[in-house]
Parts: sequence; structure tokens; C-alpha cells
Amino acid sequence: MRFNLKVMVRSFGRAGALVGAVLATGCSSQRPAPDPVPYLDDASFRRSNLVASLVNPGNSYSTLRLAHYATGDSNDWDRLPEWNPAAEPIAATELDADGGAPPSALSDAAAPLMLPESVVSPDDPELVALGAQAFSRYPTQLAAYFVTALASRSAAASYGLWIDDVRGVGGLVRARMADGSVAVALTCSTCHAAPGAEGAIAPGLPNHNLNIGQAILDAPGSALDAATARAMVAWGPGRLDVTTTTGTEPARIPDLRPVQWLTFLQQDATLRVVDPTTLAIRIETLIITSNNDVVRPPRVVALGLAAYLASLAAALPSPTAAAAVSPQGAAVFAAQCTGCHAAPDLTGAPVPLSIIGTDPTLGLSAVRGTGTYRVPSLHGVGSRGPLLHDGTLPSVGAMFDSARTTPSFTGKLHGSGAVAGHTYGLDLPDGDRAALIEFLEAL
Repeated sequence: MRFNLKVMVRSFGRAGALVGAVLATGCSSQRPAPDPVPYLDDASFRRSNLVASLVNPGNSYSTLRLAHYATGDSNDWDRLPEWNPAAEPIAATELDADGGAPPSALSDAAAPLMLPESVVSPDDPELVALGAQAFSRYPTQLAAYFVTALASRSAAASYGLWIDDVRGVGGLVRARMADGSVAVALTCSTCHAAPGAEGAIAPGLPNHNLNIGQAILDAPGSALDAATARAMVAWGPGRLDVTTTTGTEPARIPDLRPVQWLTFLQQDATLRVVDPTTLAIRIETLIITSNNDVVRPPRVVALGLAAYLASLAAALPSPTAAAAVSPQGAAVFAAQCTGCHAAPDLTGAPVPLSIIGTDPTLGLSAVRGTGTYRVPSLHGVGSRGPLLHDGTLPSVGAMFDSARTTPSFTGKLHGSGAVAGHTYGLDLPDGDRAALIEFLEAL
């Protein structure tokens, strides 16, 4: 049984053959105009982007994609059936029925995503609008393990599923599977949306209350070996292992709001961002592998999700606004932190594990490891929630608590005792450290 977000995923089977597009060509003395979005129909472009993005071509994340992505051979994931199923959000009112589970059939309102006929640029407004819909409606992975959570509002809340009268229950949807059955599935918004400062659901914000590990353990018929069960209990809220089959490499659910500024993707800097296509390929291949390599999303949906995620940055506070809140903190940041978190992206090159000094497990992973950790963009860090790649610190204040590297530290999440590494700023004078915290909390 797989636990790297392929947990309890059934085989879809092949829904049908790919539909080929026949392009008519004619004689012309004029050179054809460049394709504005080559990702959508140029396999060689996609292949080149993938190859250029892989920081460590030897890890298994990379080798899997190199074997199947835009290869042009019989193993090419392009040969998988394109999947855009009828789907609908699970409504909050469905949790109010006396002792009844949400319906197992689709209503008349269920529908596939409406795909644009054409796309004129990577940030085409129609593309962004499609991505906004897909973020909360496209089923990325089966979630049969949430059956217990859907028994009532209190049960859903106990597993960290947000409940919203408009957006539904934790981003969960019912969707028509390729074999004709109907199943409950996650969307991007299950993990990457949460109540914000005003209480409204904020897209891109990590759901640090979501407890997928416990949901899997509590699912009817769950039969995990003791070691895997212990590992999944240790995930706790806001973390999951998307890497291994044993559950031993949990990582914090990332904040997607600053994606526009990232120069590397994944906690261990597995992917170098070449252009917006890199994120689209990341999303496309994630959906394929999360669904047991038997279906693929419409490529325009993956590109739409990438465009939509890039648009979320506009809602984050600017460094100028944060500097107005704490001029002293901005000055300390400029003097102490910009070596790694350089303006305007507030990020930088990956840092070797030996230098950053935090728990090295993910960085050494045989699946995704690069020997480094990504430098996260600090745009939005003040409202991000738990920090570090493994989510062991609850806040910016805890990050700069000079006691956190000692065995007596009591603020650690997911365990107890010292939180090693990233010691930058811990030796600042108290006034400078407090000002720096104030500045970062305003970002």
C-alpha cells in the first residue's frame, strides 16, 4: 500500500484513447508566428523544460519523469487518457443530515471544467479563471479515507477540514471516475486553503490543521503495519509524506501564495524554475502519479492552475508596507537576512544541508533529495503558520526564540526538545530581534 498521497487510491483503468489533433499545413513564404504557449502542444518544449528543471537527475522523482514525460515512446504519459470528470463540491449542508453520510451519487449540478477554446498567453485571464475553478473543483487524488470525517461537522473539524457555506467541506469533491463510479476526492484547496485573518477561506494558505495521517488510520478497513502506523501518527496536523511508501518523511504543507517569487520548487529544491511551464509540469505530473499513472489532466488545466497560483501573490503585503510597520526591523532584515532572502523575491539559491543545519531527512531523501533545502520566499511569512520544511516551529516568534536550540525548549511542534539549525538572528540584541520579528510578521 502506498502512502505518498497515493494512499487508498483505486485503479481507474483506461477511460479511452487519446484524441489526436490533425494540423493542416500549407505553403507560405512567411515564417509561422511563435507559439505563445508551447507547453500545450509542443512535446519537445515540455521535455526540454523538464530536463532543465531537474536539480538532481539521479533521484527517483527525476528518473520516473525522465522515463515517462514527453518521451515519444510507448511509456509516454501522453498516451494516458485525458481526464476532466464531472465533479461537484461536497456542501457543508450535507454534514447536517441525521446519521447520514453525504450522497454517493452526483447531482444534476455536477459538471466537468469548461475548458477555453484557445489560450493566448501563460497569464491569459481565461487561463487564470480556469485555474481558480480547478483549484477547488478538479479531483487530484481519491480520498476514501475521509469517509469518517464526513459523518458530521464536528467529525470534519476534528480532522482539520475547513467548513464553509459557500466553498463546501475542506475542498473535497465527488467526481465521476473513469470506470463510471463516483468517489470522494481531494482538490488543491484541501491542503492549500484555510481560514484567513478575517475568517474567510484564503486560497494558497496551508491548512495547518489538516490531519490526513489520522484520517487514514481511522478509515474503516485500514490495516497498516505497526511501523507505518507510528510514522503516520507522527505526521500530526499540517504535515504529510508525499515522498515515501512508509510515511517516514513528513513535510509541512507549503504556502502556495508566494509561488510567483519562487526560484526552486519543493522543500528540498527538487526543481529549478525555468519559466511558468515548470510549475505546470510539476502539477501535471503530480496529478498523474497521485492517480496511479492511469489518467492525466487536460494540460490546459495544469497550466491554468499554475497561472492561478501565480496570481495569488497580488494579495500579499509588500515589503514597503512591512517596513512602514517596523522601519528598524526592515533595516535589521536588510543587514542580516538578504544574503539568502534577497529582494524582490525574498528568496535565493538553495542552501546545503550542512550550512542550514536543520533536520536533513528530506534533503537526503533518495526520492527527491538534492543535498540542499530551498530558501522559501518570505512574502506572506507573517501569516504562514508553522515554519521550517518539517513544520516544527509554530511562528516567526518561535523561529527567533534564542531558547529553541536548547533541550528545554517547549515550543516545538511534532515532538519535543530542541529545534536545530537556521540559527541566523538568534544572537541579535533583544531590541533588534524584536524589531525583525515585527517586520516579518507584517509581511
